[in-house]
Amino acid sequence: MNTYRYDEVVGETDEEFLRDLITRHPDYEEKAGAGVGGFVVVRTEWNNRGLMLVRIDGSDIDISWQECLRATPHAQQVRGCLRRAVKEQVITHVTEAFRHGPVVCAVTGDSIASTDQADVDHYQPVFEELAESFIQAHGGLEAFAIAPDKAAGFSVAELEDAALVTDWQAYHRKHAKLRVITRHANRSILRKKIRSE
Repeated sequence: MNTYRYDEVVGETDEEFLRDLITRHPDYEEKAGAGVGGFVVVRTEWNNRGLMLVRIDGSDIDISWQECLRATPHAQQVRGCLRRAVKEQVITHVTEAFRHGPVVCAVTGDSIASTDQADVDHYQPVFEELAESFIQAHGGLEAFAIAPDKAAGFSVAELEDAALVTDWQAYHRKHAKLRVITRHANRSILRKKIRSE
């Protein structure tokens, strides 16, 4: 980090290292989004060096490399596995929403011109509530084992029980309420609202 100036793109060797490192981030799927394009060193609001992940669709998001060095709690690994297991459902939802043109954000009322400006939000229940109800109905966290070759944290975690994954996908398909919203609404407005509750 200290070898780069602010707003400088991370070089090829360091980028390769960071691509491997961020797979350990507890929110890897959310951070990676459409795919990792590269990294830029930025000045944070606290006047420190920070890392910005630039996605292949041109959007960007801050990412803590320090978070990648911490052991991810089992509950967080399980939620990550569940989120990844329904990624195709989420992609299908947003693709269908834009089939006939722009979409109106369900939170702000703003027009969203294309999928690269949109996020999909779980609401009533939010994703965490939906996942928790499924986890509890299926024996609690202890019933959700991480595949042994993935548990060390050097690759994206996966659940060991494929039948459990299939059950979760069906449960999500039946109970999830999805809506298309702007990235700003998802990453700023709704998060501030959740933190204040």
